[in-house]
Amino acid sequence: MSKRRGRVTLRDVAQAAGVSLWTASNTFSNPDRVAEATRQRVLAAADALDYAGPNPGARALALGSTNMVALVAPQDASDLLSDPGAALVAEGLLSSCDRAGLSLVFAGHGDSPGVDGRVFLRTSPEETDRGPAVVVDRDVEDVPCVRAETGPAAAQLAQHLIDLGHRRIAVITGPEDQERLDGAAGVLDALGPVTAFRTAGAAWPTEPHGEGAARRALSATPRPTALMALTDPLALGALDAAYRMGLRVPQDISITGLDGVPGAEAQGLTSALVPYRPMGELAGSVLVARIAGDPLPPLPPLPVQPTIRATTGPAATS
Repeated sequence: MSKRRGRVTLRDVAQAAGVSLWTASNTFSNPDRVAEATRQRVLAAADALDYAGPNPGARALALGSTNMVALVAPQDASDLLSDPGAALVAEGLLSSCDRAGLSLVFAGHGDSPGVDGRVFLRTSPEETDRGPAVVVDRDVEDVPCVRAETGPAAAQLAQHLIDLGHRRIAVITGPEDQERLDGAAGVLDALGPVTAFRTAGAAWPTEPHGEGAARRALSATPRPTALMALTDPLALGALDAAYRMGLRVPQDISITGLDGVPGAEAQGLTSALVPYRPMGELAGSVLVARIAGDPLPPLPPLPVQPTIRATTGPAATS
């Protein structure tokens, strides 16, 4: 049989193999439903006609589903995966997608065509976004949100420092940490105006951002006796700054973080464990329910548990 020119359709393959159009379609999309001898006959006909297979886009439109969901974040994929908390969310979401038979793609914005739903991490859907959506780590009206109790955790860490005798406490925060800052300020306001050193640039700053902000905080007069960093990467950067400035932790300066990401425990960082991976898994389960049109359960914020380690101690006397 000679190969022919022009666009070959699945119907041409079915006719050449002597089978129904349904059988030819199942050969490509559900091969386990086709007898082996028949499947080989269809594949041989497809090869002879130079037929590569059904068009994925056309098949998705016909079925009304692509079996793909998008993770939308304000970072590109490399920055997202280098952010420990975001990487754990992605890991949990991927686990849920695997169980549901869905593929996960990364997207820098909500306009990601060809997906059945979207999970928005630390960002909000635009009015133009369509389809099922779930938001993670942010509170948005009219959209299911998976969040953790980071504000109360920040308040507990602030109270821990006060209980240790600290009265000069500086806060290191990024531009997206308002809930955490509000939680800490609710306790620290009793000491007077809260001194907050904000990082510039990246929405979710890294350790170098924390080191720079901590250097500014530790250069103040009088110097703080404690630094509250509102994320673990900021806190780990603050630890580097303190050591480089010749300060002992916690004898000269106490430092807290908030995330509980990998690396915090190894540094002995007093922090609070945000359940990022369970948040990703829950977001995936909620999105699957939304895609299926199933009712959603209540979504109260997940608890965050502070953990006291070696980077906090009694305030230094001066």
